[in-house]
Amino acid sequence: MTELFGNEIHDTDSSIWSNDVAYGIPLYVYLPLLFVVLAAVYTGNLPNDMVGASAFLLVVAGLTVYIGDHLPIWRTWFGGGLVLCLVIGLAINYFGLIPSDAYQTVSTFLTEGSNMLDWFIAALIAGSILSMPRSYLMRALPIYAPSVLGGLGLAAGVVYVAGTILGFGGAQSILTVLIPVFGGGMGAGGIPLSEIYASGTGTGFDQMFSIIAPAIILGNMIGILVAAIAHRIGTIWPSLSGDGIVMPEEKWKPETGIETPDVSLTEETVVMGWVLAMVLLLLGYILGTWIPIHPFAIMILLTVGVKVAGVLPVRLEEGAGHFYDFMIAGFVGPLLLAIGMALIDIQVLVETLDPTYFLIVILAVLGGAVGAAIVGYLFGMFPIEAAICGGLCMVNMGGSGDVATLAAAERMELMAFAQMSSRLGGAMMLLVGQTAIGIWGSVLV
Repeated sequence: MTELFGNEIHDTDSSIWSNDVAYGIPLYVYLPLLFVVLAAVYTGNLPNDMVGASAFLLVVAGLTVYIGDHLPIWRTWFGGGLVLCLVIGLAINYFGLIPSDAYQTVSTFLTEGSNMLDWFIAALIAGSILSMPRSYLMRALPIYAPSVLGGLGLAAGVVYVAGTILGFGGAQSILTVLIPVFGGGMGAGGIPLSEIYASGTGTGFDQMFSIIAPAIILGNMIGILVAAIAHRIGTIWPSLSGDGIVMPEEKWKPETGIETPDVSLTEETVVMGWVLAMVLLLLGYILGTWIPIHPFAIMILLTVGVKVAGVLPVRLEEGAGHFYDFMIAGFVGPLLLAIGMALIDIQVLVETLDPTYFLIVILAVLGGAVGAAIVGYLFGMFPIEAAICGGLCMVNMGGSGDVATLAAAERMELMAFAQMSSRLGGAMMLLVGQTAIGIWGSVLV
Protein backbone atom coordinates (compact mmCIF):
# COMPACT_ATOMS: atom_id res chain seq x y z
CA MET A 1 0.00 0.00 0.00
CA THR A 2 1.24 3.51 -0.81
CA GLU A 3 0.10 6.93 0.41
CA LEU A 4 0.81 10.44 -0.82
CA PHE A 5 2.47 12.47 1.97
CA GLY A 6 3.50 15.97 0.92
CA ASN A 7 4.94 15.67 -2.57
CA GLU A 8 6.37 12.22 -2.04
CA ILE A 9 4.88 8.76 -2.22
CA HIS A 10 5.72 6.54 0.77
CA ASP A 11 5.30 2.83 1.14
CA THR A 12 3.19 2.85 4.31
CA ASP A 13 3.54 -0.91 4.75
CA SER A 14 7.30 -0.82 5.23
CA SER A 15 8.39 2.70 6.22
CA ILE A 16 8.33 4.47 9.57
CA TRP A 17 5.24 6.35 8.40
CA SER A 18 3.18 3.17 8.77
CA ASN A 19 4.08 2.67 12.44
CA ASP A 20 1.06 2.89 14.71
CA VAL A 21 1.57 5.71 17.21
CA ALA A 22 -1.56 5.28 19.34
CA TYR A 23 -5.10 3.89 19.12
CA GLY A 24 -4.10 2.09 15.89
CA ILE A 25 -3.41 5.38 14.06
CA PRO A 26 -0.30 5.34 11.82
CA LEU A 27 2.30 8.10 11.99
CA TYR A 28 1.46 9.63 8.62
CA VAL A 29 -2.07 10.27 9.91
CA TYR A 30 -1.09 11.04 13.50
CA LEU A 31 1.23 13.95 12.75
CA PRO A 32 -1.45 16.01 10.98
CA LEU A 33 -3.81 15.33 13.89
CA LEU A 34 -1.17 16.57 16.31
CA PHE A 35 -0.60 19.67 14.18
CA VAL A 36 -4.31 20.53 14.26
CA VAL A 37 -4.48 20.16 18.06
CA LEU A 38 -1.38 22.27 18.67
CA ALA A 39 -2.62 24.90 16.23
CA ALA A 40 -5.87 25.12 18.19
CA VAL A 41 -3.96 25.41 21.48
CA TYR A 42 -1.56 28.15 20.41
CA THR A 43 -4.03 30.21 18.39
CA GLY A 44 -6.58 30.30 21.22
CA ASN A 45 -9.09 28.13 19.35
CA LEU A 46 -9.16 25.11 21.67
CA PRO A 47 -12.80 24.80 22.77
CA ASN A 48 -13.30 25.20 26.51
CA ASP A 49 -15.24 21.95 26.82
CA MET A 50 -14.97 18.20 26.51
CA VAL A 51 -14.14 18.48 22.80
CA GLY A 52 -11.08 20.64 23.34
CA ALA A 53 -9.82 18.87 26.46
CA SER A 54 -10.24 15.33 25.11
CA ALA A 55 -8.67 16.20 21.75
CA PHE A 56 -5.60 17.68 23.44
CA LEU A 57 -5.21 14.89 26.01
CA LEU A 58 -5.80 11.98 23.65
CA VAL A 59 -3.46 13.18 20.91
CA VAL A 60 -0.61 14.52 23.08
CA ALA A 61 -0.74 11.57 25.48
CA GLY A 62 -0.83 9.07 22.61
CA LEU A 63 2.44 10.40 21.20
CA THR A 64 3.98 10.64 24.67
CA VAL A 65 3.16 7.01 25.47
CA TYR A 66 4.66 5.93 22.15
CA ILE A 67 7.90 7.81 22.86
CA GLY A 68 8.16 6.61 26.47
CA ASP A 69 7.60 3.00 25.49
CA HIS A 70 10.53 3.21 23.05
CA LEU A 71 13.08 4.75 25.45
CA PRO A 72 15.14 1.75 26.65
CA ILE A 73 16.08 2.74 30.22
CA TRP A 74 12.90 4.71 30.85
CA ARG A 75 10.58 1.92 29.69
CA THR A 76 12.46 -0.67 31.75
CA TRP A 77 12.79 1.07 35.12
CA PHE A 78 10.59 4.16 35.20
CA GLY A 79 7.20 3.00 33.97
CA GLY A 80 7.47 3.62 30.23
CA GLY A 81 5.15 5.89 28.30
CA LEU A 82 2.41 6.16 30.93
CA VAL A 83 4.71 7.60 33.59
CA LEU A 84 6.26 9.85 30.93
CA CYS A 85 2.76 11.29 30.45
CA LEU A 86 2.79 12.30 34.11
CA VAL A 87 6.24 13.87 33.76
CA ILE A 88 5.27 15.77 30.60
CA GLY A 89 2.16 17.02 32.40
CA LEU A 90 4.34 18.29 35.25
CA ALA A 91 6.62 20.03 32.76
CA ILE A 92 3.69 21.68 30.97
CA ASN A 93 2.45 23.04 34.28
CA TYR A 94 5.80 24.07 35.79
CA PHE A 95 7.21 25.75 32.68
CA GLY A 96 3.89 27.13 31.38
CA LEU A 97 4.27 25.40 28.00
CA ILE A 98 0.68 26.01 26.90
CA PRO A 99 -1.51 29.13 27.18
CA SER A 100 -3.48 29.57 30.39
CA ASP A 101 -6.86 29.17 28.68
CA ALA A 102 -5.88 25.75 27.29
CA TYR A 103 -4.50 24.74 30.69
CA GLN A 104 -7.77 25.75 32.34
CA THR A 105 -9.73 23.70 29.81
CA VAL A 106 -7.79 20.56 30.72
CA SER A 107 -7.87 21.05 34.50
CA THR A 108 -11.61 21.76 34.47
CA PHE A 109 -12.27 18.65 32.38
CA LEU A 110 -10.28 16.53 34.85
CA THR A 111 -11.89 17.46 38.17
CA GLU A 112 -14.80 19.83 37.55
CA GLY A 113 -17.65 19.83 35.08
CA SER A 114 -17.02 16.62 33.16
CA ASN A 115 -15.01 15.17 36.09
CA MET A 116 -13.07 12.74 33.94
CA LEU A 117 -11.16 11.41 36.96
CA ASP A 118 -14.20 10.08 38.83
CA TRP A 119 -15.66 8.70 35.59
CA PHE A 120 -12.47 6.73 34.95
CA ILE A 121 -12.09 5.41 38.50
CA ALA A 122 -15.75 4.33 38.65
CA ALA A 123 -15.29 2.37 35.43
CA LEU A 124 -12.24 0.58 36.81
CA ILE A 125 -13.84 -0.24 40.17
CA ALA A 126 -17.03 -1.65 38.62
CA GLY A 127 -15.22 -3.49 35.84
CA SER A 128 -12.48 -5.02 37.97
CA ILE A 129 -14.86 -6.27 40.68
CA LEU A 130 -17.79 -7.44 38.58
CA SER A 131 -15.59 -9.30 36.09
CA MET A 132 -13.60 -11.07 38.83
CA PRO A 133 -14.35 -14.74 39.53
CA ARG A 134 -16.56 -14.73 42.63
CA SER A 135 -14.37 -17.26 44.46
CA TYR A 136 -11.29 -15.08 43.89
CA LEU A 137 -12.99 -12.00 45.30
CA MET A 138 -14.29 -13.79 48.41
CA ARG A 139 -10.90 -15.35 49.20
CA ALA A 140 -8.85 -12.23 48.46
CA LEU A 141 -10.69 -9.67 50.56
CA PRO A 142 -10.09 -11.20 54.02
CA ILE A 143 -6.33 -11.50 53.50
CA TYR A 144 -5.92 -8.02 52.03
CA ALA A 145 -6.45 -5.95 55.19
CA PRO A 146 -3.46 -7.47 57.06
CA SER A 147 -1.10 -6.36 54.29
CA VAL A 148 -2.32 -2.76 54.64
CA LEU A 149 -1.82 -2.85 58.41
CA GLY A 150 1.58 -4.49 57.98
CA GLY A 151 2.75 -1.73 55.68
CA LEU A 152 1.50 0.97 58.03
CA GLY A 153 3.05 -0.69 61.06
CA LEU A 154 6.53 -1.07 59.57
CA ALA A 155 6.44 2.43 58.11
CA ALA A 156 5.47 3.91 61.49
CA GLY A 157 8.35 2.18 63.26
CA VAL A 158 10.90 3.15 60.62
CA VAL A 159 9.73 6.77 60.44
CA TYR A 160 9.72 7.23 64.21
CA VAL A 161 13.21 5.76 64.63
CA ALA A 162 14.65 7.65 61.63
CA GLY A 163 13.13 10.94 62.77
CA THR A 164 14.61 10.47 66.23
CA ILE A 165 18.08 9.52 64.99
CA LEU A 166 18.22 12.29 62.37
CA GLY A 167 17.16 14.99 64.83
CA PHE A 168 13.84 15.70 63.09
CA GLY A 169 11.87 14.24 65.97
CA GLY A 170 10.05 10.92 66.16
CA ALA A 171 6.66 12.39 67.05
CA GLN A 172 7.01 15.17 64.49
CA SER A 173 7.88 12.60 61.82
CA ILE A 174 4.71 10.65 62.62
CA LEU A 175 2.52 13.77 62.54
CA THR A 176 4.00 15.58 59.53
CA VAL A 177 5.18 12.68 57.36
CA LEU A 178 3.66 9.29 58.16
CA ILE A 179 0.02 10.25 58.76
CA PRO A 180 -0.22 12.71 55.80
CA VAL A 181 1.55 10.32 53.42
CA PHE A 182 -0.79 7.44 54.37
CA GLY A 183 -3.86 9.68 54.63
CA GLY A 184 -5.51 9.02 51.28
CA GLY A 185 -4.47 12.04 49.23
CA MET A 186 -5.11 15.75 49.37
CA GLY A 187 -8.87 16.19 49.17
CA ALA A 188 -9.97 13.26 51.32
CA GLY A 189 -6.85 13.28 53.50
CA GLY A 190 -4.76 16.44 53.56
CA ILE A 191 -7.60 18.94 53.89
CA PRO A 192 -9.60 17.24 56.68
CA LEU A 193 -6.35 16.26 58.41
CA SER A 194 -5.27 19.92 58.40
CA GLU A 195 -8.58 20.83 60.02
CA ILE A 196 -8.05 18.13 62.67
CA TYR A 197 -4.52 19.37 63.35
CA ALA A 198 -5.61 23.02 63.48
CA SER A 199 -8.36 22.19 65.97
CA GLY A 200 -6.04 20.07 68.09
CA THR A 201 -3.27 22.66 68.27
CA GLY A 202 -5.27 25.88 68.23
CA THR A 203 -3.42 27.13 65.14
CA GLY A 204 -4.65 28.07 61.70
CA PHE A 205 -5.69 25.71 58.93
CA ASP A 206 -3.26 27.32 56.44
CA GLN A 207 -0.33 26.76 58.77
CA MET A 208 -1.14 23.07 59.24
CA PHE A 209 -1.84 22.51 55.55
CA SER A 210 1.50 24.03 54.55
CA ILE A 211 3.24 21.61 56.93
CA ILE A 212 1.64 18.39 55.69
CA ALA A 213 0.97 19.08 51.97
CA PRO A 214 4.62 18.61 50.86
CA ALA A 215 4.75 15.12 52.37
CA ILE A 216 1.59 14.11 50.50
CA ILE A 217 2.91 15.31 47.15
CA LEU A 218 6.43 13.96 47.65
CA GLY A 219 5.19 10.60 48.94
CA ASN A 220 2.93 10.31 45.90
CA MET A 221 5.78 10.88 43.45
CA ILE A 222 8.15 8.49 45.24
CA GLY A 223 5.41 5.86 45.42
CA ILE A 224 4.89 6.01 41.65
CA LEU A 225 8.60 5.52 41.03
CA VAL A 226 8.78 2.61 43.50
CA ALA A 227 5.75 1.02 41.78
CA ALA A 228 7.61 1.05 38.47
CA ILE A 229 10.63 -0.53 40.15
CA ALA A 230 8.40 -3.13 41.84
CA HIS A 231 7.01 -4.12 38.44
CA ARG A 232 10.55 -4.55 37.14
CA ILE A 233 11.48 -6.69 40.16
CA GLY A 234 8.44 -8.84 39.43
CA THR A 235 9.63 -9.44 35.86
CA ILE A 236 13.11 -10.40 37.08
CA TRP A 237 11.78 -12.74 39.81
CA PRO A 238 8.39 -13.95 38.52
CA SER A 239 7.74 -16.06 41.62
CA LEU A 240 7.21 -12.86 43.61
CA SER A 241 4.51 -11.57 41.29
CA GLY A 242 0.98 -12.58 40.40
CA ASP A 243 1.04 -10.29 37.35
CA GLY A 244 -2.09 -8.49 38.55
CA ILE A 245 -3.57 -11.32 40.65
CA VAL A 246 -3.14 -10.91 44.41
CA MET A 247 -2.89 -14.61 45.35
CA PRO A 248 -1.91 -17.92 43.71
CA GLU A 249 -4.70 -19.74 41.89
CA GLU A 250 -4.52 -22.80 44.15
CA LYS A 251 -5.68 -20.63 47.07
CA TRP A 252 -8.91 -19.55 45.41
CA LYS A 253 -9.64 -21.53 42.26
CA PRO A 254 -12.17 -24.38 42.76
CA GLU A 255 -11.02 -27.89 41.81
CA THR A 256 -13.76 -27.96 39.19
CA GLY A 257 -12.27 -24.87 37.58
CA ILE A 258 -13.87 -21.57 36.59
CA GLU A 259 -16.42 -21.49 33.84
CA THR A 260 -15.47 -18.71 31.43
CA PRO A 261 -18.54 -16.65 30.46
CA ASP A 262 -19.14 -16.52 26.72
CA VAL A 263 -20.12 -12.86 26.31
CA SER A 264 -19.21 -11.28 22.98
CA LEU A 265 -17.79 -7.79 22.91
CA THR A 266 -20.27 -5.46 21.24
CA GLU A 267 -21.15 -1.79 21.45
CA GLU A 268 -24.07 -2.83 23.66
CA THR A 269 -21.92 -4.67 26.23
CA VAL A 270 -19.66 -1.61 26.64
CA VAL A 271 -22.69 0.60 27.27
CA MET A 272 -24.03 -1.94 29.79
CA GLY A 273 -20.86 -1.56 31.79
CA TRP A 274 -20.96 2.21 31.48
CA VAL A 275 -24.50 2.32 32.88
CA LEU A 276 -23.70 0.01 35.80
CA ALA A 277 -20.53 1.88 36.77
CA MET A 278 -22.15 5.30 36.76
CA VAL A 279 -25.25 4.22 38.68
CA LEU A 280 -23.19 2.43 41.34
CA LEU A 281 -21.11 5.60 41.84
CA LEU A 282 -24.27 7.69 41.91
CA LEU A 283 -25.62 5.46 44.66
CA GLY A 284 -22.34 5.97 46.48
CA TYR A 285 -22.85 9.74 46.29
CA ILE A 286 -26.40 9.41 47.63
CA LEU A 287 -25.43 7.16 50.55
CA GLY A 288 -22.38 9.33 51.22
CA THR A 289 -24.69 12.06 52.52
CA TRP A 290 -25.48 9.78 55.50
CA ILE A 291 -22.43 7.53 55.74
CA PRO A 292 -19.21 9.41 56.70
CA ILE A 293 -16.85 7.69 54.24
CA HIS A 294 -15.83 8.51 50.67
CA PRO A 295 -18.39 7.70 47.93
CA PHE A 296 -15.85 5.48 46.19
CA ALA A 297 -15.48 3.40 49.35
CA ILE A 298 -19.26 3.01 49.44
CA MET A 299 -19.25 2.10 45.75
CA ILE A 300 -16.67 -0.62 46.38
CA LEU A 301 -18.75 -2.13 49.18
CA LEU A 302 -21.90 -2.00 47.04
CA THR A 303 -20.20 -3.55 44.03
CA VAL A 304 -18.66 -6.33 46.13
CA GLY A 305 -22.09 -7.02 47.61
CA VAL A 306 -23.69 -7.19 44.17
CA LYS A 307 -20.96 -9.55 42.92
CA VAL A 308 -21.04 -11.86 45.94
CA ALA A 309 -24.85 -12.00 45.91
CA GLY A 310 -24.84 -12.89 42.21
CA VAL A 311 -27.91 -10.78 41.49
CA LEU A 312 -26.79 -9.56 38.05
CA PRO A 313 -26.88 -11.57 34.81
CA VAL A 314 -23.41 -12.70 33.75
CA ARG A 315 -23.58 -10.64 30.56
CA LEU A 316 -24.00 -7.44 32.61
CA GLU A 317 -21.02 -8.33 34.80
CA GLU A 318 -18.93 -9.01 31.72
CA GLY A 319 -20.23 -5.78 30.18
CA ALA A 320 -18.64 -3.93 33.09
CA GLY A 321 -15.42 -5.75 32.26
CA HIS A 322 -15.63 -4.66 28.61
CA PHE A 323 -16.20 -1.04 29.67
CA TYR A 324 -13.12 -1.38 31.89
CA ASP A 325 -11.10 -2.60 28.90
CA PHE A 326 -12.34 0.33 26.81
CA MET A 327 -11.21 2.83 29.45
CA ILE A 328 -7.81 1.18 29.84
CA ALA A 329 -7.24 1.21 26.08
CA GLY A 330 -8.08 4.86 25.61
CA PHE A 331 -7.80 6.93 28.75
CA VAL A 332 -4.93 5.94 31.06
CA GLY A 333 -2.31 8.04 29.26
CA PRO A 334 -4.56 11.08 28.78
CA LEU A 335 -5.60 10.94 32.43
CA LEU A 336 -2.00 10.81 33.66
CA LEU A 337 -1.11 13.75 31.42
CA ALA A 338 -3.98 15.74 32.95
CA ILE A 339 -3.05 14.70 36.50
CA GLY A 340 0.51 15.91 35.97
CA MET A 341 -0.78 19.21 34.60
CA ALA A 342 -3.49 19.95 37.14
CA LEU A 343 -3.14 17.98 40.38
CA ILE A 344 0.54 17.89 41.33
CA ASP A 345 2.30 21.10 42.37
CA ILE A 346 5.96 20.52 41.58
CA GLN A 347 6.81 23.93 43.04
CA VAL A 348 5.94 22.56 46.48
CA LEU A 349 8.41 19.72 45.95
CA VAL A 350 11.18 22.08 44.87
CA GLU A 351 10.66 24.23 47.96
CA THR A 352 10.76 21.33 50.45
CA LEU A 353 13.70 19.23 49.31
CA ASP A 354 15.45 19.31 52.68
CA PRO A 355 17.64 16.16 52.70
CA THR A 356 16.45 14.94 56.11
CA TYR A 357 12.78 15.49 55.32
CA PHE A 358 13.22 13.89 51.90
CA LEU A 359 14.86 10.82 53.44
CA ILE A 360 12.10 10.36 56.02
CA VAL A 361 9.43 10.49 53.31
CA ILE A 362 11.36 7.91 51.26
CA LEU A 363 11.60 5.64 54.32
CA ALA A 364 7.85 6.00 54.93
CA VAL A 365 7.08 4.90 51.36
CA LEU A 366 9.56 2.02 51.38
CA GLY A 367 8.42 0.93 54.83
CA GLY A 368 4.83 0.80 53.62
CA ALA A 369 5.75 -1.24 50.55
CA VAL A 370 8.08 -3.68 52.31
CA GLY A 371 5.81 -4.15 55.32
CA ALA A 372 2.80 -4.85 53.10
CA ALA A 373 4.84 -7.27 51.00
CA ILE A 374 6.05 -9.24 54.04
CA VAL A 375 2.69 -9.46 55.80
CA GLY A 376 0.86 -10.07 52.52
CA TYR A 377 3.21 -12.96 51.75
CA LEU A 378 2.62 -14.46 55.21
CA PHE A 379 -1.13 -14.37 54.52
CA GLY A 380 -0.78 -15.97 51.09
CA MET A 381 -0.53 -12.97 48.76
CA PHE A 382 2.05 -12.37 46.06
CA PRO A 383 4.59 -9.92 47.58
CA ILE A 384 4.66 -7.57 44.58
CA GLU A 385 0.88 -7.17 44.49
CA ALA A 386 0.76 -6.77 48.27
CA ALA A 387 3.45 -4.08 48.14
CA ILE A 388 1.69 -2.19 45.36
CA CYS A 389 -1.87 -2.32 46.71
CA GLY A 390 -1.38 -2.61 50.44
CA GLY A 391 1.61 -0.26 50.65
CA LEU A 392 2.08 2.05 47.66
CA CYS A 393 -1.61 2.74 47.14
CA MET A 394 -1.77 3.85 50.77
CA VAL A 395 0.92 6.49 50.20
CA ASN A 396 -0.40 8.12 47.04
CA MET A 397 -2.83 10.96 46.39
CA GLY A 398 -6.13 9.10 46.41
CA GLY A 399 -7.80 8.47 43.06
CA SER A 400 -5.25 10.22 40.87
CA GLY A 401 -2.42 8.58 42.78
CA ASP A 402 -3.97 5.13 42.39
CA VAL A 403 -4.20 5.62 38.64
CA ALA A 404 -0.58 6.75 38.38
CA THR A 405 0.74 4.05 40.73
CA LEU A 406 -1.06 1.19 39.01
CA ALA A 407 -0.10 2.53 35.59
CA ALA A 408 3.57 2.59 36.61
CA ALA A 409 3.22 -0.97 37.91
CA GLU A 410 1.24 -2.07 34.82
CA ARG A 411 -1.53 -3.45 37.04
CA MET A 412 -4.62 -1.36 36.41
CA GLU A 413 -6.80 -4.40 37.13
CA LEU A 414 -6.02 -3.89 40.83
CA MET A 415 -7.97 -0.62 41.03
CA ALA A 416 -10.59 -2.04 43.41
CA PHE A 417 -7.92 -3.07 45.92
CA ALA A 418 -6.08 0.22 45.43
CA GLN A 419 -9.20 2.21 46.21
CA MET A 420 -9.79 0.16 49.36
CA SER A 421 -6.36 1.29 50.54
CA SER A 422 -6.82 4.90 49.53
CA ARG A 423 -10.40 5.40 50.69
CA LEU A 424 -10.98 3.03 53.60
CA GLY A 425 -7.35 3.20 54.71
CA GLY A 426 -7.37 6.98 54.35
CA ALA A 427 -10.47 7.24 56.52
CA MET A 428 -8.73 5.12 59.16
CA MET A 429 -5.73 7.48 59.09
CA LEU A 430 -7.95 10.46 59.94
CA LEU A 431 -8.86 8.65 63.17
CA VAL A 432 -5.17 7.92 63.78
CA GLY A 433 -4.39 11.60 63.16
CA GLN A 434 -7.07 12.68 65.64
CA THR A 435 -5.52 10.47 68.32
CA ALA A 436 -1.92 11.39 67.51
CA ILE A 437 -2.49 15.15 67.56
CA GLY A 438 -4.10 14.80 70.97
CA ILE A 439 -0.94 13.11 72.26
CA TRP A 440 1.83 15.00 70.43
CA GLY A 441 0.14 18.20 69.24
CA SER A 442 2.55 20.41 71.21
CA VAL A 443 5.45 19.54 68.88
CA LEU A 444 3.73 21.42 66.01
CA VAL A 445 3.02 24.63 67.92
